[in-house]
Amino acid sequence: MPMPVRRRRPLAPSVIVLLAAVLSLIAATAGGQETQPDRWEPVRDHWYTLELAGATAGWSHETVLSDGERYRSEGEMSFKVSRGATELEVTTRTVWLETHEGEPLELRFVQDMSLQSVDTRWVFEDDRVIAIARQGGREIRRELPRPEGDWLTPMAIRRHWLARREKGAEEISYKTINGETGMNPITMTHVLIGEEKIDLPGRADVPVTVWKTSSSMMPGVAATWKVTAGGTRVSEEMALAFGAMTTRLVTKEQALNHGAGPAPELMLDTFVKVDVPIEDPRSTRTAVFRVRTKDGELPGLPSAGAQRVEVGEGGGWAVLRIDIDDPLPADEGDLDKDEYREPSSMVDSSDALIRKLAARACAEAGDDPMARAEALRKFVHEYITAKNLNTAFATASETALMKRGDCSEHGVLLCALLRAAGIPARTASGLVYADTFAGERDLFGWHMWTQALIDGKWIDLDATLRARYDAAHVLIGTSSLAEGMGDADLSHLLILLGNLEIEIIEVNGEPVGAEQAATPMP
Repeated sequence: MPMPVRRRRPLAPSVIVLLAAVLSLIAATAGGQETQPDRWEPVRDHWYTLELAGATAGWSHETVLSDGERYRSEGEMSFKVSRGATELEVTTRTVWLETHEGEPLELRFVQDMSLQSVDTRWVFEDDRVIAIARQGGREIRRELPRPEGDWLTPMAIRRHWLARREKGAEEISYKTINGETGMNPITMTHVLIGEEKIDLPGRADVPVTVWKTSSSMMPGVAATWKVTAGGTRVSEEMALAFGAMTTRLVTKEQALNHGAGPAPELMLDTFVKVDVPIEDPRSTRTAVFRVRTKDGELPGLPSAGAQRVEVGEGGGWAVLRIDIDDPLPADEGDLDKDEYREPSSMVDSSDALIRKLAARACAEAGDDPMARAEALRKFVHEYITAKNLNTAFATASETALMKRGDCSEHGVLLCALLRAAGIPARTASGLVYADTFAGERDLFGWHMWTQALIDGKWIDLDATLRARYDAAHVLIGTSSLAEGMGDADLSHLLILLGNLEIEIIEVNGEPVGAEQAATPMP
């Protein structure tokens, strides 16, 4: 997250959370390898390389084992990225346990983006799912309804794929659960687009079918899969504005050596530069921006908090009107959502230290919710003393212990403190304007902040700033972070990274460039 030059405290956004979610789809059943009893026999063992924007990112490993009655799909994924001079490594692990008939028994998903991993297990029972999240020696248990509808476990997907191909199907769709979005099924759709032959480790001229693949988790983003006749995915490529995300089937040695190179740069390449600067951006109360994508359709942006969105003709652009003194009423469905009030693995508001800090911050704030929210925001601003890029995406309790992080740590800690103080809250992701950052001038950089539900309205709170909020923000998505770090609510970010243009039309009621303001963006 870029900040004004006068503060000289470089912060940056954690778009890494989204990349972890995307790579989990690319890596299929990426997960954690564990020691198993002798009765488990290997069924499949595959290694893949991961590349991002043409640079080495990491590797993934997939295995399937069977004990004669159950399948255990395991694996591990590791990738690294750089944000300026800082290199960060992320690992995810998944273990799926299912019967040979495809009945789900247990799903385990582990994410490691900071000092402590977040380990979540979902145990499937007849009419419910028990979710158990562990992090830093603490445990959060929840009882969830069993996912409705027809959805498939990993090995059931494989059987479904092979059965459909045997019948000559050229389109294959199914619903599944991957852990990144908790117990919310996602729909995968594959459309046959061709056939070719490729070289694989130890084999030449292997026939494969080529498929265009899309996911409901990331609408508007498609990938290209190459699959053998036996149903093995041998490569996948997802074209994005900042570069392709690619996996390839390789040997174990090739996969592990592949991760030894320099990490791909993410932050600098995704800044949005503007031609007209905003004078004194931290003092702006109102602003009007026109936004569009360089390629493809502009995804729907939220009208929430201080931001109102007016979609332009054809849907390729939109006008954003930001007024921090006139927040919009919250959607009716938001008012009673438990996920904005309850603790989660990331927003662990039940942690003893979090509750202690919330009480300390609000000690002199009285009973007014807005006064309490602002007291909590100011507290986080001062409490996080090491403002740097060295953390990928820490939980609230980790941040409370470390007192360090970038905008995502500020946003998540404030979200947890608000909930601990009885104020519903969620995180907000988008962009913020900076005079200068990392040697660049006049730009919007990716950012995270917090929204509190007060008197039926979402109030924007930015703990990285000295003042509560300003109009030099663009809201792209919101999330309760109820299901860990991979949230479908943030999928718009993936489409817009490196693919967004912002035109400044008006600031504090004053037009910025009369000719620009009078000319609609194509």
